[in-house]
Amino acid sequence: MIVDLGGDGWSIREALGDTWQWFVDKAVVARNNTGSAADAAQRTPGWLPARVPGAIIADLHRAGELSDPYVGRNSRHAEWVATRSWVYRRDVDLPPLGVGERAVLCLDGIDPAASVYVDGRFAGRVDGLYHSARIDVTGYVSDGGPHRLAIVVEPAPPSEPQVGRTERVQVHAPRLGHGWDFCPRLIHQGIWRGVRLDVGRCQLAGVTVRPELDSDLRSARVHLAADVEVPSGTEATLEVVLRAGVEVIAAAHVPAGPPEPSTERTDVHRVEHVMEVAEPRLWWPRGLGEQHRYTVQVRAVTNDGASTPWSGAVGFRHVTWVANHGAPPGALPYTAIVNGRRTELIGWNWAPADALYGEIDARKVAHLVDVAARSGARLLRVWGGGLVETPEFYDACDRAGLFVWQEFSQSSSGMQSAPADSAQFIEHLRAEARAVIPPRLRHPSLLLWGGGNELEDDDGPLDDDRSPALAALHEQVAALDPGRAWLPTSPTGPRFANRLDVIDTDPDGMHDVHGPWEHQGTEEHYTLYNRGQALAHTEFGVEGMANRRLWSRLIPVADRWPVGRDNPVYRHLGDWWNNAELVQQVFGGRLDDPDAFRRASQLLQATGLTYAVEADRRRWPRCSITLPWQLAESYPNAWCTAVVDHAGEAKPALHAVRRSYRPERVTARVDRLTHPGGVVAVEPWLWSEPGRPRGGRVEARLLDEAGRCVAHESWQIDDPVGRPRSVGRFEVKPSALGDAATPIMFWDLHWQDAAGELVDRETVLLSTGHDLAPLLDLAPAELVFHVERSSDDRRWTVTVDHVAGPVVVGLQLSDDRPLESSGWFVVDADPRPLLPGHQRRFTVEWRHDTGPRRLLLEAWNVPPATLTDDAEESTR
Repeated sequence: MIVDLGGDGWSIREALGDTWQWFVDKAVVARNNTGSAADAAQRTPGWLPARVPGAIIADLHRAGELSDPYVGRNSRHAEWVATRSWVYRRDVDLPPLGVGERAVLCLDGIDPAASVYVDGRFAGRVDGLYHSARIDVTGYVSDGGPHRLAIVVEPAPPSEPQVGRTERVQVHAPRLGHGWDFCPRLIHQGIWRGVRLDVGRCQLAGVTVRPELDSDLRSARVHLAADVEVPSGTEATLEVVLRAGVEVIAAAHVPAGPPEPSTERTDVHRVEHVMEVAEPRLWWPRGLGEQHRYTVQVRAVTNDGASTPWSGAVGFRHVTWVANHGAPPGALPYTAIVNGRRTELIGWNWAPADALYGEIDARKVAHLVDVAARSGARLLRVWGGGLVETPEFYDACDRAGLFVWQEFSQSSSGMQSAPADSAQFIEHLRAEARAVIPPRLRHPSLLLWGGGNELEDDDGPLDDDRSPALAALHEQVAALDPGRAWLPTSPTGPRFANRLDVIDTDPDGMHDVHGPWEHQGTEEHYTLYNRGQALAHTEFGVEGMANRRLWSRLIPVADRWPVGRDNPVYRHLGDWWNNAELVQQVFGGRLDDPDAFRRASQLLQATGLTYAVEADRRRWPRCSITLPWQLAESYPNAWCTAVVDHAGEAKPALHAVRRSYRPERVTARVDRLTHPGGVVAVEPWLWSEPGRPRGGRVEARLLDEAGRCVAHESWQIDDPVGRPRSVGRFEVKPSALGDAATPIMFWDLHWQDAAGELVDRETVLLSTGHDLAPLLDLAPAELVFHVERSSDDRRWTVTVDHVAGPVVVGLQLSDDRPLESSGWFVVDADPRPLLPGHQRRFTVEWRHDTGPRRLLLEAWNVPPATLTDDAEESTR
């Protein structure tokens, strides 16, 4: 019998020093008048409602003890919380236990550590947020009836903010809450995973499952291990079934062997078994095949009872790593051969879905993973400043076909970035690895382990030979998860930074690099990415302002202007990524309100990030990994490098990169975004992952603001298209344009196959002046839109027709519901400029939402239009 102790039935209370002892129903022996104070404390008000799983800061906010830490600078009001102990308490009413029955308290995760008391008596401890515990409480509750359960969560141990010294970190835990570039100081505490009582004569624990696929892809096996706990002297059998849907693929009854040493009342049998699987159906990353999974079902049985069953999904895939095409000597292999196929790994960096990770809803995780998958991603790098991710995350990635690069919770610091090398810390890391590796073995999405984020010394990124901490982790990975790949850190170097001066001095040292995370300017940005040399570009980004709806919630009205670093609220909410000065410069100093800054910064983020991604992809197969920073943010910021905001709504940059990740593309290699009096030029590049035969043509047209073609060039495709390649270069001199030039123009690229069918089309903005200020002067365009709804009203199709006026720039749909509305809208959007006479279709899916539903259709040169539940058609 499982008694779920999650939910709202808990209370919490803060405790300074040892006052927690007054709140666990333990008799207090104290001098002076503290005894009477303790008695009064147990009886008086002061307990606040709490949730499990959850986070203490969130409980305090819900109880009215803290202002919303996600608004303005309110997070500062919560900085004291982690210095306290906190007592979680609830009553549990049980029937008397039967003969031979045990009651085991199962704790899946407590941050940072806790002691457990039943009716005031110490029952056990949990040390470390990644450690689960099974605490036998039979002797406390065997008589049944009501019992008082108290869990004393300890203060957060010291750690380092981003600008600090990694060698001072002595705990394996996320660091972002201690103060990071995208998260203010907001330290997590609480019972962040499930709590339950497992009651019975036969119990199952410590189940681990590891699938293995041979290189021939035709034979596989499942390695299973589990602990069976039964009354002393009782024989037990482990029942194991492997299913594909309802079909039984394999089954076994495995007798438990001799017990391991344990308590007088209970025997613990460690049972291991291997199931062979012939001709398994394979698990593929998204876009390359199906995500076939099998279900493993396990149950322990005695002659008078059975355990609660365990089940989990597994998948079979085979991965090896080879050197990149044209890689310099000594470079690590960064190219994955997946099920025999050389695979480009494109995707995103992943940070926790919330800084208060006990508050993360599994639905939000599934939503964000699905957004990543829809973008065309194949790999998520789980950043070492955050979590070793949860079962819900891995299950979602298994379903979506996303590989996971899981880093241990270690990260760089601003002053020193090498982990401690003391014997105590290294043994701590070994114990942490033994806790986090086994539960994740079964997931086909788990591609590789990493030692941490940006770990380096004066000689560059660290490896196992120069870091005892990384060597210890690698040793555990090799022992517990044989065959899975390992990278000591990211980037692995030997050169860290993706910068022009590094490219100039050591182009062959650009193996795995990071950066930059900022837009470099209307010419410098394109110069840098055009000259890229990296074999793997595993972290880089472009900053942008928050979406309108999130921005309206997190910035108090009185603090919304100005939007730069001179505003203390904006400094608090994303100081490192506030590039208001550059955005203002790029738009000629004419941005004068937050909405204009939002549109301008998000345009630069979208165009800048997609250009960086496409520049890397144009270098495949030499460049094999492309991972922008970052998919979503852990804390709501006014400015951030995330392409999905904290509320779960995509920015335009997400939709732009989604096009960049398509398997067949024509992309525009250009020299700059602004062209003050100089030649404008474009180099069309093609790629086709599935491959296309020779034939067809590519046309490049230069369009004016009205969408009229003022110059064009075309090329025949005389060779098959596979790997990225250029088809030519088209240059247009100012003298050739004459009066046909307009301040804003567009490259329009068409790729047609041999039958004349359109394969892909790209439209790219450019300015013929010094900046993008002419965008502010575009004449209004007229659009007609129509909304169609599915029968269950979960899906909308919004069709937009351009009926008059110039090219429309920045056309987008955004969430316009009340701020308190729940759930998300997911839109398949196209960020390209909309040409006169053309149509754009948006498909919208509503998820877990509460009404009313309302969207905003907007663009640079179109008055905003509201689309509501009952809107059918409108004209602007």
